[in-house]
Amino acid sequence: MQFRTELKAKISESKIDHSHNIMGFGSCFIESIGGKLDNSKFRILQNPFGTLFHPLAIENALARILSLTYYSKEEIFKFGEMHFSWDHNSSFNRISIDETLDSINSELEKANEFIQKTDVFFLTFGTSLVYKIKEMDVIVANCHKVPSFNFQKLLLSDAQIKSSLRNCFNFILDINPKARIITTISPVRHTKDGIVENNLSKSKLISCLHETLSLYENIEYFPAFEWMIDDLRDYRFYKEDLVHPNEMAVNYIWEKFSETYFNSETLQKIEIAQKIERSMSHRPLNPKSIAYKEFLFKTLKQIQSVESQFPLNSFHSEKNNLQKLMNHVD
Repeated sequence: MQFRTELKAKISESKIDHSHNIMGFGSCFIESIGGKLDNSKFRILQNPFGTLFHPLAIENALARILSLTYYSKEEIFKFGEMHFSWDHNSSFNRISIDETLDSINSELEKANEFIQKTDVFFLTFGTSLVYKIKEMDVIVANCHKVPSFNFQKLLLSDAQIKSSLRNCFNFILDINPKARIITTISPVRHTKDGIVENNLSKSKLISCLHETLSLYENIEYFPAFEWMIDDLRDYRFYKEDLVHPNEMAVNYIWEKFSETYFNSETLQKIEIAQKIERSMSHRPLNPKSIAYKEFLFKTLKQIQSVESQFPLNSFHSEKNNLQKLMNHVD
């Protein structure tokens, strides 16, 4: 008997390997997959504006990065003690306006440099519900816990969504016509907007994204949303908030991502990186013992024997940490 509708991975002919530079934009789901890529020692820069949920926010981030349009003090606002940008996630918020600007513009510079050499773009769209700040008539990327009466909640029209998606894709293809773009709909449920509203929002995104993808040849759709909603389809695969996929679900979708985009050689490298990560997380019973120092030395030698297979300085922090631990044992 079959107890679930299993969605099979559609193997991509174009593979991703450790020679590629990867850039990710979108909801917190991109950070789940991006974290897996980062831990597997791929060169990846994700969410240089912080978590972004709707297409207009991602479009704006791409435009600012590609044009290297710095933020000015006039674009920084204050609520309570914190200064912030309406275009950014709250991770950039600081008490000082100058510190806020520095964190935003330094990340903008880094993203502009990285995007020039990016081969693979991963875009995750989370919602078509947006919030417009009434006083400024501006759609924001994040509300920064400013009271809700300051905002008007809107559902983007199909025309707005498709226009924004095309702009996102064209921005990328203008700078790198051969870039690979992988798109997905975030499986994270925006229940604070309402269950019915969330389903309407997601359905508009799915419809508009697939219609827009039909205009392009080399942009792919990775069905993370469908794996979560239709394949796993059970609350045991969610965190306690019943909104975000839990570790088991993320690992399952990561396996599907791996099947889709990695060849056997890349999978072997990922296993090497994961083995080293497990070694680095080892906690000894006696951190002063000779046996532990031998373990640290063996791990260091293991890294040195494989690091040439990975991007330059992939294991820089691990080697430094191992050396410090070995010195501490002495």
